Amino acid sequence: MIWVGILGAKGYLGESLSKLIAGHQSAQVSIIHDFQNLSESVCCNCGSIEKSTGYLSMANAINKSDIIFNGFSGTMAEDIYSKALSKGKKIINIGDPYPGNGAYPGSVYGLSELYKDKMRDIPIAANPSSYCTGAVLGLAPLAEGNIIDINTVVIESKSGISCLRCGDKLACTDSTVSNGINVYKMDCRDYAEEVNIQMFELFGKNAAPSYTSYVIPGVKGIITKIIANPYNEFCRNDILGVYREFYKLNPLIEVCDADTINEAGKGPGNCFCRISASSDKNTGNITVTTMLDDAIRGYASQAIQTMNLMYGIDGKTGL
Repeated sequence: MIWVGILGAKGYLGESLSKLIAGHQSAQVSIIHDFQNLSESVCCNCGSIEKSTGYLSMANAINKSDIIFNGFSGTMAEDIYSKALSKGKKIINIGDPYPGNGAYPGSVYGLSELYKDKMRDIPIAANPSSYCTGAVLGLAPLAEGNIIDINTVVIESKSGISCLRCGDKLACTDSTVSNGINVYKMDCRDYAEEVNIQMFELFGKNAAPSYTSYVIPGVKGIITKIIANPYNEFCRNDILGVYREFYKLNPLIEVCDADTINEAGKGPGNCFCRISASSDKNTGNITVTTMLDDAIRGYASQAIQTMNLMYGIDGKTGL
């Protein structure tokens, strides 16, 4: 049995993670600790931190667990990483989006479809941001096959409110989603950087994508649209075949026809990422659409996939 400690995962995302682990055949939650209580406890006792209630709770959680799902950031995360790794524990960062402060040096990017061979027996991995999960999965077959000019990539994501980070504010005065589409970030530099890092790590290509995100009416789900210019020699007749071949050994990726990807009811609430691709006869551009549930596929289930592979378990176990 794998004993799992969940630190700093709160709200809907933390609930989704704990529910999936509860149904896992080979894992069980050992401890869940609230983000706010632990942070404030440590901060209030900074003069004698190692004797504080929060610090002792953190140490206890590490001792009780084989693997830590860490939602903390900054110095708190570094302390958890240091202590857990020194005791031979494994860690999956589910806090700061990669490649932020939560990406401990040496972390493997926790996207199993692209990093499966690197996950076995590693001590630490970093969950992708939920936005970039769809973007990176959508771009990977095109980059691997050298099909597109990577510098022409334009990415646009639309999501429900559950994707918003703590402290984020919409780029408009209305902070709700009840009255239509709101701009989340016109210039998603951190997401663009994350995509660029992965294109270089995986395929040796430096990308400078334009990335814009929006919040739309609804609670969860992310739809990402990617547009790029193909190289002239690419045959556009079977772009879906490129995706089916690339993801043929990945059961949690569904490659769909363009007329079925829009069945939004199938997107949220499961562990799949659905992908469709097409070529515009008039402009010649390739358009890729991905759909996933941000809390499940973009957060909880891919963290569990990573855990499974770290322990040599089939990636679908518990999903």
